[in-house]
Amino acid sequence: MFTIFVIIAIILSVIALVATIYVGKDVNKTIDRYEREGDTPENELARSHEYEKASNLRTLSVIYIITFIVTIALVFIFIL
Repeated sequence: MFTIFVIIAIILSVIALVATIYVGKDVNKTIDRYEREGDTPENELARSHEYEKASNLRTLSVIYIITFIVTIALVFIFIL
């Protein structure tokens, strides 16, 4: 039973890592696009507003909250 819990935790951690890398690549694509557009005060203001609306932080929070909850549940199941 312990082996199954460890395998589930490892798989979940790998999924969280892959999702984090995906979000990071998305941010890099956005930065590259901004660099191609050039730096003007209007563009910087638009980027600032767009960044505030971006859901990267929300996405990462959901990923890690789910990972944390499942891991804690596995620990409690193992203890009981």
